[in-house]
Amino acid sequence: MRKYNLLAASLMALLLFVFQACKGPEGAPGPAGPQGPQGPQGPEGPTILPAVFDVDNADFIASGNYRVSVNMPSSLEIYPSDVVLVYLAWEVVNIGGNDAVVWRPLPQVVPSGSGFFQYNYDYTMYDVEIFMDGTIDLATLDDSWTQDQIFRIVVVPADFLNARLAPVDYNNYEEVVKAFGIDESKVTKIKAN
Repeated sequence: MRKYNLLAASLMALLLFVFQACKGPEGAPGPAGPQGPQGPQGPEGPTILPAVFDVDNADFIASGNYRVSVNMPSSLEIYPSDVVLVYLAWEVVNIGGNDAVVWRPLPQVVPSGSGFFQYNYDYTMYDVEIFMDGTIDLATLDDSWTQDQIFRIVVVPADFLNARLAPVDYNNYEEVVKAFGIDESKVTKIKAN
């Protein structure tokens, strides 16, 4: 047994010696990168993604085909491979003395009478269109379903999605915020068209 311990220790010492001998001198530093903008006078760059913004007071009316359109802010640099998620402010609950918004992902299907209606969306690099449809006459809905709705839009770049090692439940707004390090204090408000 002692022979094996002595042999293993000798082999380890030899390997350490060989690997240390392979280390060479550091090379010269590379060239300096281009100079960036100076202080507050420099041009403002694009918003760093993921970006989050709220659409307040969205009204779904018959003359607008129960649709609202939201132009992406010009400060966002969005690519076709990026993903846009939309959440509806479903209700406000009190947790431990603090009000918290319950965010539900779209599409969101709501049973109504003998049918249903739903909030859904589609998007491009330039805009998000949020719409209602269903098996019932939307004109019969109470204003609480069609007026002053609040949506939260999250733009997640494809690079962030590809870099995730653990799966993310995109239906869970809180998990999305945590997974992508979204700072909710920086949520901006934009208007629907």
